[in-house]
Amino acid sequence: MTDAGLAFTFLTVEDVLSLHEDAINSWGGTHGIRDRGLLESAVGAATNVALYNEAADVYNVAAAYAYHVAQNQPFLDGNKRAGVAAAAAFLFVNGIDLLDQDEDGESVLAKAMIDVAERRWSDPRRTLADVLRRLSGTRYQRVP
Repeated sequence: MTDAGLAFTFLTVEDVLSLHEDAINSWGGTHGIRDRGLLESAVGAATNVALYNEAADVYNVAAAYAYHVAQNQPFLDGNKRAGVAAAAAFLFVNGIDLLDQDEDGESVLAKAMIDVAERRWSDPRRTLADVLRRLSGTRYQRVP
């Protein structure tokens, strides 16, 4: 994780690789990366949201991790899971826990990522950021 001199602590490519490995170990699937450049691009896109979008908050950045990892498809399997894990980890290291269950005990984020993958939303990053906001609980306020 890196700080980059901003108010956020960012994930590194190595962090996301580790999160992907954990997701595959937990839920099954094929280990391996298809294209490291696509992963680097996805991780960099999240940082760029924070650097170049003055209106971006922690949820916009987290949504960028989830969206770009899922859309870039850098892994052989588990891209949506890795994207969700990256978003959740980014929020966690920045003081926010996710409470990811609907009234039936199902994962709201899993359903949201299916919507992203099936292109059901006209503005998927914004909508995903809204979902993350609704699922959040703050542990502490980070002081820059």
